[in-house]
Amino acid sequence: MRIGLVVEYAGTEFYGSQIQTNVRTVQGELENALHSVFNKKIRMHFASRTDAGVHARGQVGCFNEETDMSPDQIRKALNHYMTKDVRIRCAQLVEDGPEGFDPRGDASARTYVYTFNDARSAPALNRHFVTHVRKPLDAEVMNIASQSLVGSHDFAAFAGSSVPIDAPTRRNVESASATRNGDNIEFKITANAYLHQQIRRIAGVLYDVGRGNASTEIVGQLLASESRGAASHVMPAEGLCLEEISYGGSGECGLPAFSPTDSADLSVN
Repeated sequence: MRIGLVVEYAGTEFYGSQIQTNVRTVQGELENALHSVFNKKIRMHFASRTDAGVHARGQVGCFNEETDMSPDQIRKALNHYMTKDVRIRCAQLVEDGPEGFDPRGDASARTYVYTFNDARSAPALNRHFVTHVRKPLDAEVMNIASQSLVGSHDFAAFAGSSVPIDAPTRRNVESASATRNGDNIEFKITANAYLHQQIRRIAGVLYDVGRGNASTEIVGQLLASESRGAASHVMPAEGLCLEEISYGGSGECGLPAFSPTDSADLSVN
């Protein structure tokens, strides 16, 4: 059986989501908890890879294991064995097998939020979840600039150095906006997929627009240039959060619903 999970974590103390040797990662934390629950090594698969310091409210993963435990019992058991900076928000049965649920391949969209804070003093509370900037930002012009991102574009200008030179760089952005909420400016973007560092480089451009160092046309100009890595200002990781991964599913966790095989079929030899 395959169990789908919606995972929340504070990325501050993690070296990213993907397992690495001799450092703490979200995948490593979950696999350690799975070992504690099931007394065996079980591989966890995630929908999206997040860098060191990046947070998530709606990361999605799955694993395979035959068990009599219900999904909610699994949720509680995993949370018992993990530290408080990573939690399973929801667990549900998903389709198993070669054509079963694939958290990465089945995702239709991914939504991220990058949060700037332009208070006169850097915040003490929630300081690990925002990027404090020294000058006030104009959220309205940042929002205007962000509209150029919507649609299908070549995002080569926003590609990080680790993106292979022959990798496709076209992505489809469903929506983008920048809105002020008190001392915070939240840049929200939904797209089918992203390049490494794409959002943090977009945030760097919007930061320049918001403080008056670039015009609202700069985003469109960079997209048109297709000059790899031209948007070179990479904003810090702590302001970035993976908010949601969409599947159009009807299951309890918003994942594709499990359709159990007819019991008569299960009883045949």
